[in-house]
Amino acid sequence: MGRPRKDSAEQPVSERLERAMLRRMLDEPVAAITVRALTADAHCNRSTFYYHFNDVDEIADAAVERAIPYELPLAIASMMVAYTDASPSPQRFDELLHDHATVVPEQVDTLCLLLNGPNSALAERKVRDALSEVYPSIVAALPGDDGRDELALRVIFTYASSAILGLMAYRGSIGLGVPVERMIGAVAPEVPQALIACIRRAMRG
Repeated sequence: MGRPRKDSAEQPVSERLERAMLRRMLDEPVAAITVRALTADAHCNRSTFYYHFNDVDEIADAAVERAIPYELPLAIASMMVAYTDASPSPQRFDELLHDHATVVPEQVDTLCLLLNGPNSALAERKVRDALSEVYPSIVAALPGDDGRDELALRVIFTYASSAILGLMAYRGSIGLGVPVERMIGAVAPEVPQALIACIRRAMRG
């Protein structure tokens, strides 16, 4: 028997399954979520599920990746790039915007809830993996490349990432009523300025 035909409706079945997984992950640990529940939510059968995914762990990874808003690395990029001694080229920053800012606002809310839910460890790991992938692009946009303290830059990036993830998790715990940028702004200008000073020292080596 051949594999079942992929869904040709406006929303592909794989996307329906991932969205169903995300909804369940907000309240249930991955280990408690079954293929039966997901296929019922997504209105498909088990064969269709296994056509797209090997198991629940695989769809959990895919679902969290779908929820990652790339405004997050962009926010860190702007912090690391915009306030250094010299400005990056407008073209390089435009490339960062184009590559990492094309997401829907609902992703921010979903990630905040995931970071505060029963699958917070998985969500945080996937976000950190995504940030690690974009890190070289952020560093490449920094002005100058002589005498950099690469370890210091990585530490600053990791610290800023952790701070933003913590704020997003806290936002999830208080019901999403406060915009993420307002929460980040609550620690300005002291914390950003302190990080900027560290970045400048790292750029001088």
